[in-house]
Amino acid sequence: MTASVNLTSMDETEVVTETCLAESVISGGAVALESESQLLKKRRRSSASKTQEGSIKESAETLGETVKKKKKKQNKNVTFKISEKALEKRISIKDLRDLTLFLMNSTNNAPKWIDIENRSSIQKVVVLFVPGLEPADYNLPKDSSFHESNHILKQSKLNIIKDISENDSENVLNFPVSAPGSRTSLFSAYNSFVNVGLTKKEKEDKKKELDKKQITINDLVLDVNDLLRCDYPIHLETEGIDDQLKEDLISLYKENDPTEEWVNTVDREEEESHIYALDCEMCMSENGLVLTRISIVNFDGKVVYDKLVKPDVPIIDYLTKYSGITEEKLEGISTTLKDVQHDILKLISKRDILIGHSLQSDFNVLKLRHTKVVDTAVCFDHKAGPPFRPSLKFLTSEFIGRDIQNDNDNGHDSIEDAIACLELVKLKIVNGLIFGIAVNTENLFLRLSKIGIRSLCLNDSTSNKGFQLVNNLAQTVGCNDDTEILNKIQETINDYQLFVGRLRNLEFSRNFAQPSIGKNVAVLTAEQSLKLVQDGVQKVYDNAPGGTAIFLLSGSGDTREWSSLMKELNSLNKEDKQIERQKKDEEIQRAVFKARDGVASMVYKQHST
Repeated sequence: MTASVNLTSMDETEVVTETCLAESVISGGAVALESESQLLKKRRRSSASKTQEGSIKESAETLGETVKKKKKKQNKNVTFKISEKALEKRISIKDLRDLTLFLMNSTNNAPKWIDIENRSSIQKVVVLFVPGLEPADYNLPKDSSFHESNHILKQSKLNIIKDISENDSENVLNFPVSAPGSRTSLFSAYNSFVNVGLTKKEKEDKKKELDKKQITINDLVLDVNDLLRCDYPIHLETEGIDDQLKEDLISLYKENDPTEEWVNTVDREEEESHIYALDCEMCMSENGLVLTRISIVNFDGKVVYDKLVKPDVPIIDYLTKYSGITEEKLEGISTTLKDVQHDILKLISKRDILIGHSLQSDFNVLKLRHTKVVDTAVCFDHKAGPPFRPSLKFLTSEFIGRDIQNDNDNGHDSIEDAIACLELVKLKIVNGLIFGIAVNTENLFLRLSKIGIRSLCLNDSTSNKGFQLVNNLAQTVGCNDDTEILNKIQETINDYQLFVGRLRNLEFSRNFAQPSIGKNVAVLTAEQSLKLVQDGVQKVYDNAPGGTAIFLLSGSGDTREWSSLMKELNSLNKEDKQIERQKKDEEIQRAVFKARDGVASMVYKQHST
């Protein structure tokens, strides 16, 4: 007999409503090429040794009865009861993250807002962020609030899981969720979920570990796994590449670059190694981003190379606000990409260190592979913590005290940006590894890996389009779209205990967010997006074993008014922005209320009897 998921009251229950007040970017980051990162699929192997066959048999004989009893206990039906008080106060993203940790046995501190019976029967958790969900998707009145309709909501059916709800309604529940933020601010729900706050002792231990030694620039150079994780084009002579990876890369390069347009830095043994900082400006063509300017400075900050570049394909958008490039600036320019590649190979040896901010993007438009890279987007943390990466503008303001990239009419300056990267790295060397690193949080997947939990994170903001090796248990895969995310969960459902995926199609369809610049995304209709999620979730449910909990959460509410207001305010200078923000305070509060009004649904698949 199937146990029900009850929404009955728990008299003495208090709900934890703290939110992660970490400021973050709501719309995802840039996505680079597929190529090398696919090879990481071949590199993800657990390092755990296999138990000898004899030991297994002996253990089975000795503990057979215990195993049977344990299995019987684990297969008991699971029941969930959400506190009425929690529904009134709103459940936070932090609450859901802490529930996930509890279900994965990372903590014995049971969440106060929900009572779970037979937790040991839960074997897997799938968390899918589906921003863009609206009350109408739950058959609620169009202009209603999830929070204010919570008593109706728990009896409603989410259309994208209607088939599951109709066949197994006792194991489905809906509840309102509050996105992280404040009265006038909205923060990233996804970021709040994947970052776990550290205790005071954990923070102190992390600081001690990072403070252990003085560093040189070599301590900041990305290793081969870092390069693969960040989707860098890989030089075949990068330290740490094994024979198998080299063989795979050679095969990949022959297939993807038959005309040999890419170049590799080479060794010049007669010279000692140097350190340079590099930055490129790019414009948009029909084929994607193309190089239009490159600047290189040496370790003393002196400009050693600065060229405007004429692409060999038509430019459809100069992106002047970001690139600083205009049609007039490129008039009369004859320098080509081939010319730049030739110059770089004469200037830079494969033993030299190149500094920059997210240099994989620069290398891709340069069609260049290099061995030693220091990336300020990697060795400095976003103030909200991973997986987000800090902007160069923020880092320069925060640590150097200088404003850059402020001229919206003239755009960025590649010399200014290269010098900023150089100065940041010098500060890092002087102050040590802890400088610019967040010590308040820990990555959810890394934390779970410490107790042997295998997890897979899937989203579109991870640069690589393949497996990234965080360690042998916690892995991330970058996907091009929602279909790929849902398919990968189905394909690997038996390989991991925790899945976290971020679906974006619906929020793009409903204009809750916009695809990043340079990202080729086919925006579907809302109906198409909902159908895609419905079919994908149904397949995940069908393929999942008993004991699997599936969470669907919007993360945030309707962000359109908030995004519009922020776009307007961010176009102003600091003083005008502050004045205008005060004028629009009530309007901002209303927009934030709507933007924080989120929703979640949980489906639990009981063990078969």
